[in-house]
Amino acid sequence: MSTFCLRRALALLIALCASAWSLPARADEPGFGWDPRWPKFRPSEYVLSGLAGSAAFVLYFGVRDARTPRGTGGFLFDDFFRDELRLRPHGQRDAARTVSDWTALSAISWAIAVDSLAVPLARGSTELSGQMLLMDAEAFAVSTLITTSMFKLVARARPSYTECQKDPNYDPLCKSNVMGSFPSGHTNTSFTAAGLSCAHHLHVSLYGDRLADALACAGTLTLAATTGTLRVLGDRHYATDVLVGAMIGFAVGYGVPTLLHYGAARSADATPSSMQPLGRVMPLGPMISGTF
Repeated sequence: MSTFCLRRALALLIALCASAWSLPARADEPGFGWDPRWPKFRPSEYVLSGLAGSAAFVLYFGVRDARTPRGTGGFLFDDFFRDELRLRPHGQRDAARTVSDWTALSAISWAIAVDSLAVPLARGSTELSGQMLLMDAEAFAVSTLITTSMFKLVARARPSYTECQKDPNYDPLCKSNVMGSFPSGHTNTSFTAAGLSCAHHLHVSLYGDRLADALACAGTLTLAATTGTLRVLGDRHYATDVLVGAMIGFAVGYGVPTLLHYGAARSADATPSSMQPLGRVMPLGPMISGTF
């Protein structure tokens, strides 16, 4: 993932978490808020989030990339999709990569600024907002640590590596993070955001309407899928980079809040109707078959 998205995502998350606790508490809207049967953020999760986030930061900025790639070229269907999708003029590739920065940032902003901060606070539940922001931070920390570790271990060369070796002017990014192809950081980040958004909306009626909540989940998935596609169009990632990044991101983004909080065993009676989850079945994964 480029330092653009990493710096802005971390800054956004820190700022929003701080603002959530600085706002005065309001009386909760009747029937809306954190279900007391869901476990709140545990002390062990604070430790996990802090360690994972710190480790990811140290790995990304403190551990030098491999001097030479441990893997070059595509495998499986990579070469086919690269030939079919990548943009040839470097100006168009630059434009695709720039747009991918903003689609990734939009997915993050929607999941955090809108779903976890603005909506719960507007509807009167600082408690719900605080818990959701903590789950967001935990998922992003874990997801980023996984992908950053894979960057350093796998050290797969970018798709343009061969062309750049022959012609250093082939692309303006020929010398930028050359070994950071696998997996796609932008895709991982945006699908983590989409997974979080879907988990929140499928278990809490944030928008007060089943269809609106389902559309919010679909919207963040669309932004994430667009981000992955643009990374291939911009020739920064192979299709398999994007696919793996998407799977890791959605699995962590959806799985962390669902397994640790929303899906935890309940011992009380039926959940109030306004807080019933939209669906009991966990999605098998984002619909990304047409993305790559």
